[in-house]
Amino acid sequence: MEQKVTVLGIHDGHSAGAALIQNGSVLAAIMEERLRNIKNYSGAPTMAIRKVFEIAGVNPADVDAIAIGCLVRVTAPIKNEDDLQVQAYKKLAPLLRGHGPTSLLIHAFHRLRKMDELQQAFGELGISEKEILYVEHHASHAACAYYLRPWNDETLVLTLDGAGDGLSATVNVGRDTHMQRIASTTFYDSPGNNLYSEITGFMGLKRWEHEYKVMGMAPYGRPEYCLDAMRRIIRVNPRKPLEFQNTLGVYSTEVQRKLRKLLAEQRFDNIAAACQQHFEDILLEWVKNAITTTGIRKLACAGGMFLNVKANKRIRELPEVEDVFFYPAADDGGTPVGAALEVYHRLCEKRGIQPEKRELGDFYCGQEFSNAAIEAAIATSPYRGTAEHVPVGIEEVIAGMLVEGKIVARFSGRDEWGPRALGNRSIMADPRDLRVIRKINFAIKQRDFWMPFAVSILEEDMHNYLVDARPARYMIEAFDTTERGDEIAAGTHPFDRTARPQTVNNWNPGWRRIIERFRDKTGVGGVLNTSFNLHGFPIVGSPETALHTFEHSVLDGLAIGNWLIVKN
Repeated sequence: MEQKVTVLGIHDGHSAGAALIQNGSVLAAIMEERLRNIKNYSGAPTMAIRKVFEIAGVNPADVDAIAIGCLVRVTAPIKNEDDLQVQAYKKLAPLLRGHGPTSLLIHAFHRLRKMDELQQAFGELGISEKEILYVEHHASHAACAYYLRPWNDETLVLTLDGAGDGLSATVNVGRDTHMQRIASTTFYDSPGNNLYSEITGFMGLKRWEHEYKVMGMAPYGRPEYCLDAMRRIIRVNPRKPLEFQNTLGVYSTEVQRKLRKLLAEQRFDNIAAACQQHFEDILLEWVKNAITTTGIRKLACAGGMFLNVKANKRIRELPEVEDVFFYPAADDGGTPVGAALEVYHRLCEKRGIQPEKRELGDFYCGQEFSNAAIEAAIATSPYRGTAEHVPVGIEEVIAGMLVEGKIVARFSGRDEWGPRALGNRSIMADPRDLRVIRKINFAIKQRDFWMPFAVSILEEDMHNYLVDARPARYMIEAFDTTERGDEIAAGTHPFDRTARPQTVNNWNPGWRRIIERFRDKTGVGGVLNTSFNLHGFPIVGSPETALHTFEHSVLDGLAIGNWLIVKN
C-alpha cells in the first residue's frame, strides 16, 4: 500500500497563501487575496489554510508536517520606517556583503518571528502538535522550479526577487532530489529592489506591485537617454560573476535621493525603457556566467523578477540555453508550494521513501463553486431575473458574442494558482478589434492606457502567430509575432508587437471549446484574455465578487457556471 506523505505549505508575508502537497502532487493551492478580495494580501493566510483542506478533501489530522516558506516574516508594503527590523536592515545593509553577517541577522529575526495568528489557526484545525519546518525563502523559490521541472536531467536553478531572508538571488545546481547552492546575492545588492522597485517608486507607482507597469511602458521609450544612469545603480560583480553588486552605495530610502540627481529632467518613458534594458542586460550576463561556471544548459527559474516576460524571452533565446522552465507563480505567492515540496522531499529522505517526481500540469489548483452555489449568488443579485441557464452549448454562445464585438467575462471551474488568468477567471474579447483595448482599459479594468493584454491561442495554431513558437501554457514568456500577428493585435503589445500567450491544450475543455468555436466563425485561433477583476483588486475569487465586478463595469456579458448574464 502506498504511503501518503502530506505537507501543508504556507507563506505569511507579501502575497500570502497556502498549499497542500501529497506525494509530490499539488492537491490545492490558493492565495489569501482571493478569499479576502484584498490584492497582494500581506499577513497570516488563515482563510487559505482552512480552504486548502476543504478543496482537497483532506483531514487536517492527516498532515505529516507544516512547511513555512520563509525564516523571517516581512509584510509589504513597509508602512513604518521606524520598525526595528527595517531600521536594522537599513543600518546593517552596507556591512552585509558576506554570507556570515546576513545569516546571523536573519537568525536573530527568525527567533523573534510572530506566530500567534498561525498558531491560532493550527489550534482551530487540531494540528498544533504537527512538526513545523521553516524553509528559507530562496530555497522555497528554487524548490518550485526544480521539483516541477519538465525533465529529469541535472539543472541550473536560478532565483531572483526583491529580497527574502536576507538574499535577493541564488545560483544552485540540482541533481536527483537535492540542490546545492553555489552562489547568492544579499538584499543590499538586489537588482529587484535597488533597480526595478526603486525605479517603480521613482515614477510614482507602487513598489512590489506595479513593476509590471514599468515593463509595459518600456517599449515606448528610448533607453539610450538614461542607460548610463541605470548602470550606476547595479551591475554584475566583476570579481564574483555569480553575484550582483550595488554600485549606488546606498540602500532603502536613500536610493530615491540619488535617483533624483541621476534622472533629473528625464522623460518617464525613457526611464522605463532604460530600466528594462539594463535589467535584461545584467540578467543575461548573470545567466551566461552561471552556465559557464557549471556547464549546465538546462535552467529552472523562480522568484518575482522572473515574472518579467520580456527578460524571460531573452533568456530563452540565448544560444547557451538548451531549455528553460519558468515556474508560473514565480513571485512570493508561489512559495507555499515550494516550501511544501522541499519538506516533502526531506521527509521522504528521512523515512527511506523514494519521492515521486511530478511535472507541472494544469494550474487550476483553487476552489470551484457548484452550480447550486452560483445559482444562490445570482438569486441575491440584481440579475436574478435576467440570468439565463445554459446547461449545454454556452461556449458557442460566448464565441458568438465575441464575434459581435462583445466583451465577456468567464467564471467557471477551479481558480488558477498564481497571478495569471488562464481561462477560468478571465475577460475575453475579439483579438482583431483594437477598439476593445480602450473599452477594457478605461471602462472595465480602469487601468493605465499603455498596458498590453494577453492572448490565449490554440496550441496547434501557435506557429501561425508566434515566432519560434513552443508550448507556453502559463503566460510566463513573451514571443515575437508573425505576419499573421495582426489577427491577434489587441492581445499583443501595441508598440513592439510581442505577445504574452497562453497556448491552450486539452487541460481545460470548456476554455478550449470557446476558442475553437471562435476559430470556426472567424478563422482566428485565439482570443484576447485578461484577468477578471477591477483595477486595484485581485482576480475575482467568488460568485458574489464576480457578480459585483460585472455590475460595476461595462462588461457586456458574464458566463458564470452554466448561467449567462447579458447587459441590455
